[in-house]
Amino acid sequence: MPAHPFSLLAHEKLTQRRQDAEAVRRTQQSFAPFAPLREASRAIFKTAICAGVLALMGILLLAGCAARSSRPPAPTPSPTPIARGTAVPMPTLTPIPGIRATLTALPQQPPMPAGEARDYLELRAAVERCPAYNENRKTAILRQIDYVVQPASLPSDFLLIYGSEWPGRLIYGSAYLSALEWKLAGRDRASCLYPIGVAFNALLRQMGQQTFPEYE
Repeated sequence: MPAHPFSLLAHEKLTQRRQDAEAVRRTQQSFAPFAPLREASRAIFKTAICAGVLALMGILLLAGCAARSSRPPAPTPSPTPIARGTAVPMPTLTPIPGIRATLTALPQQPPMPAGEARDYLELRAAVERCPAYNENRKTAILRQIDYVVQPASLPSDFLLIYGSEWPGRLIYGSAYLSALEWKLAGRDRASCLYPIGVAFNALLRQMGQQTFPEYE
């Protein structure tokens, strides 16, 4: 019995589909070895894009830095020129009242009267006799007592620093050096330094200066 025409047509279509599917399978198999290459190409392409973006950002950053550095510096205001012949004002210090007259009169000052100088000279002699002093400190103390007793020998620097208070400040400085020497010696009251400190305190009270409590 001959086959129906529709059955033959369906069979041919089915056969054709099978042949097409087989051809596609074979084609895929033939391209399978190249799959890793395709993946590698994609990775390289992505890497190249990232590198290009980073390079572009770096170029923009360098361009911005170059633009900033190429800007001219802000102009520095120039000082106002002073006309020729104009006196330039100089900073001045507030003078100590009466300092000029005192500086002028100091070299002509007579020595301290004997009655007033007696306590200073006795103290000076005690310092000179005391062997417990460091030689440099002893010399400084003797010199400062001499300045008070012989004001004409006073260097003008002391007057500029202390003004009219210079006698009391010099005696206080001498008492400080003596107290330091006594402290270094252990503050032994049997030392010749102790009665000298007591005598310094007596003079400081007379001059209205601060005394040293360790001698009280």
